[in-house]
Amino acid sequence: MTIRESVVDELGVLSTAMGVKLTEDELIDRARPDKLSSFDPRNISLGVKIDRIGKAGWGLYFLLWWSKGEANLWVSIWVRDGKLADSIFTAFNKSPSRTLVALESREVYISRTLVPNDAGQLGVILRELIREFSELWTKAGGLNTFLKP
Repeated sequence: MTIRESVVDELGVLSTAMGVKLTEDELIDRARPDKLSSFDPRNISLGVKIDRIGKAGWGLYFLLWWSKGEANLWVSIWVRDGKLADSIFTAFNKSPSRTLVALESREVYISRTLVPNDAGQLGVILRELIREFSELWTKAGGLNTFLKP
């Protein structure tokens, strides 16, 4: 199962949890580096995103990320407003979570470090992460709870 297929399978649940309509048409492939001239072997990612940064000030990312010699699966929301990111992070941390919730700059994420035996289960693991991300959104009241009218 590909990253895209895993996201498509869970998109309805995440859409309901966030309280915003998310569609398969919005999924955009994402690869970093996207140019050989910017290659950094310590920071490589591959996956899909929903980019509403220009329209709404946020984007969702579903990535296989290699950083500092580790492979991770990563589900996140990046928001333009740092205070909004802080608010989402605080709300997510009020609920018990099976996965560590982290905040880096303006991105709130959950991730799981992968081991070699996980290779055949990437799709299953990503779906679990998306479900957990959805649970956090449900408990936090959805994205509109945090957006200014």
